[in-house]
Amino acid sequence: MQRDAERYAALDLGSNSFHLLLAEFRDQRMVRLHTDRAMVRLAAGLDDDNNLDPAVAARALDTLRRFRPVLAQLPVDHVRIVGTNTLRAASDADGFLEQAEEILGAPVEIISGIEEARLIYSGVMAAADGPPRMRCVVDIGGGSTELVRGREVPHELRSLYMGCVSYSQRFFTDGEIDTAIGNNFVRARRAASAELQGLHHFADNAEAVGASGTVKAVARVLNDGEVVDIERDSLEALAERVARCRNIAALDLPNFDEERRPVFTAGLAILVAIFRELDMERMQVSPYAIREGIVHDLAGRLHGGDHRADAVSDLVQRSQVDQGQAQRVAHTAQELLSRLRPDCAAEQLLRLRWAAQLHEIGLALSHSNFRKLGAYMIEQADLAGFSRGEQEHLAHLVRNQRGRLRPPREHYGFHPNPDLLLCLRLACIVHRDRADRSISGMEPREESSNYCLRVPRRWLEQHPAIEDLLYQEVERWQSRSPGLVLETYN
Repeated sequence: MQRDAERYAALDLGSNSFHLLLAEFRDQRMVRLHTDRAMVRLAAGLDDDNNLDPAVAARALDTLRRFRPVLAQLPVDHVRIVGTNTLRAASDADGFLEQAEEILGAPVEIISGIEEARLIYSGVMAAADGPPRMRCVVDIGGGSTELVRGREVPHELRSLYMGCVSYSQRFFTDGEIDTAIGNNFVRARRAASAELQGLHHFADNAEAVGASGTVKAVARVLNDGEVVDIERDSLEALAERVARCRNIAALDLPNFDEERRPVFTAGLAILVAIFRELDMERMQVSPYAIREGIVHDLAGRLHGGDHRADAVSDLVQRSQVDQGQAQRVAHTAQELLSRLRPDCAAEQLLRLRWAAQLHEIGLALSHSNFRKLGAYMIEQADLAGFSRGEQEHLAHLVRNQRGRLRPPREHYGFHPNPDLLLCLRLACIVHRDRADRSISGMEPREESSNYCLRVPRRWLEQHPAIEDLLYQEVERWQSRSPGLVLETYN
């Protein structure tokens, strides 16, 4: 795989910090060219109804303007911007995301906690050395904590709703640690321990590796400013020292990152709970995290290593899909789209192919509701490599592959392309009887405000059942724009 001198950018819109990475591959080795970070604390801007505070949003957008020149150097398909826990939770994020895309010149992808964990593991493994061995990777973020157990590839992934910003707001709102009515550090540690119940096996016979800000900040405090291994005895002594302190403002620690003061105590409480509940004695500290994972993932997409294709194939296998039918529909749908839009983007062709491969996964559960169930399965599945918006697009296509056309509820990241829906529906009609069938002479095109499907009259005479279904399809598109017209020719 040749990737010499190819540059990629990853931007992680985290709940605590925004991180930018510009990297280049030289002889298949990633070289970091530029990094930038801003402590935005996006999670602190969510109110009780998960609305994003305008002042925090404005601060975040100002940061993105600073990052913009780096991204502008690259093609859009060499840039990936991901939003994590806070943007997953925000109920009114569309306006912010639209402004962010306008500033950055590339879309923001909201990813699931499990996808976040997978990318973190990918980044950590990019810096790992030595023979293959079991590792437990830990990343304490602003709004969530990710745990991954794996050997070279992830075996188990978890995303827990505890982070240094969210726990700071929950337990240290006024900055007090040791109070007359109780110790907030102990309360935070116990709450984190409760979240970790049942996960003790993650670190069994595994090398513990920590990533990102909290772990690095603790390592510096414990190791004279060096980012090296964290030992349990030293960590426990630090925890005891912090727990005895009256408030966060009074913390006086060596090699302490002042910028992390508001969230350090909460992050430390979570880390101590992880050491205790997973029975760790030592944790290595990785120089890499999610940003490096995003870059490796992005480079793989462009060079034949797309994890999304593997995720679709795995779901097809698990759902016992009729793969012959899936391939028939996929081939015909892609051929129709190529005829309708000869310059169609490769990503659109991929989306259509994956929807066709998955269009019958709901049959594993029900024949009468297989479209609705298939769409639900896609929306809720942990599909490696996919953003939440990408899964929503696939679910929309599967849900509407036949029958009545339901208008989508569009929002940021979800603006369905009717071209894909038309081609999938037509392909399902052509192969309704699960037979191989040529579509030679079938010509889809767009004319004025309608799609026009030109079909040889002789072809329709040979397939009268399909002719009837095509005329029904025309009726279903009547209330839509564009509509559908059927033309025959000799």
